[in-house]
Amino acid sequence: MTLVIISFLIIAAYTAAVCIKAKGIPYSISATYYTLDHKLIFGASMCLTAMFLFPVVWELSTTFTMRLLAIAACIGLIGVGLAPDFKDAWVNKIHCGSAALTLISSQLWVGCTSYWWVLIPVWLAFIVYTVISMGKHVTGSIWQDFVSTKPMFWCEIAALAATYIVIMFWLL
Repeated sequence: MTLVIISFLIIAAYTAAVCIKAKGIPYSISATYYTLDHKLIFGASMCLTAMFLFPVVWELSTTFTMRLLAIAACIGLIGVGLAPDFKDAWVNKIHCGSAALTLISSQLWVGCTSYWWVLIPVWLAFIVYTVISMGKHVTGSIWQDFVSTKPMFWCEIAALAATYIVIMFWLL
């Protein structure tokens, strides 16, 4: 339980701090790397979040498939932390591949648990928020309205929320 709390506090504190510093929601958590004076903070936050979370998701994984997904999700998040400069063409491939690996693997891991149903309200909230927000930013361009909702940030938050909610249900 302690490792989960530490992992959650690291990612929550980092995300809250960069949102407060920027006085708003960034396009994505990864985009905050470019706003930092001390760039290593981003990488350390991502890597430490994954490293503290890994032993817990490994122990909670009841099948070989779940363990592979746990490994993939945590390795992906470490990859995001080690390759933060996604504006560089070469690093972008590593960063985006790692981010996709983390998102997909973590949500498949959640789907393999007995609390799979957590995915429904979490992702439904993301969709409803996006649609309502798009309605408030009518510009004549559906794409611009969509981007104005900062979907990547909220997608990342939804994935983190689903994962931590399931872990907390499992441990309590």
